[in-house]
Amino acid sequence: MAKPKRAERREKDRATAKLAKDLERLWKLGPGGAPERPIVITSPSEVETQARSTRCPICQGELKVEEHVAETRGSARLRVARVVCVICRAPRSIYFQLRATTLN
Repeated sequence: MAKPKRAERREKDRATAKLAKDLERLWKLGPGGAPERPIVITSPSEVETQARSTRCPICQGELKVEEHVAETRGSARLRVARVVCVICRAPRSIYFQLRATTLN
């Protein structure tokens, strides 16, 4: 016997929500997803460029930079880009660490 359409739709919605939660968790484990795993940059001007070029882990939409701030976490000085997806409106933070370039 076939499932009612409402039951199928709810089952699909639950699976989609579970996938989105898993993708978000996986994204936070990657570079820039947490203060413990910042993306290494050489200039503060790279923050917004890299943040805009990053895609939303849920819908692959473009990220819009809402704010770019400097924070101190423990002894580490980090740059944080607060972004929001233009499609799904999911907010997130991308963490960067400024490393000075060495001269030859």
